[in-house]
Amino acid sequence: MNKPMTVTEVLTAMRAARSTWDALLAEVGEARWEQPGVEGHWSIKDIIAHLTYFENWTADVTGAIQRGEPLPTSPYKDMEVDQENALIYQRYHTRPLAEIVHESQAAFLRSLDVVQRLRDEDLYSPEFTRPAGVDWVIFNLIEGDTFEHYRDHIASVQAWLTQIKAVEAQSA
Repeated sequence: MNKPMTVTEVLTAMRAARSTWDALLAEVGEARWEQPGVEGHWSIKDIIAHLTYFENWTADVTGAIQRGEPLPTSPYKDMEVDQENALIYQRYHTRPLAEIVHESQAAFLRSLDVVQRLRDEDLYSPEFTRPAGVDWVIFNLIEGDTFEHYRDHIASVQAWLTQIKAVEAQSA
């Protein structure tokens, strides 16, 4: 088992993953962000919106636990992952790119804010999340919906970009 991360290390991982994501988006170029086919029929814009939803969810849930409030109710509760993702796609797909990008930046900052208000011991303590009626530790939510989530999508975007560049090189 890996050594548990501290809040500082989690924040560093979140910032590093976002920095890598932002660099990849710059490499892709904004002109391609609405081109479908990156992951199935999803575009870069759709992936940004997807990541944004989950970063906001992390901030909402973590913040509620910190404040001792009831957890927000997900409109996607008890759905299979693919069904949840399809509904998130439908919710955001028609929104303008600039709006999605702006919301993405805000969601990232919100997620950083709630994480930096945690104590190291909160990350892995069932006692921290138990009053909210859940049986998981907050680290798992943060990891899965922030820095590891970026890494998941970075790999697929890089593969797509490699294919795009190969096609472009053949056409040149």
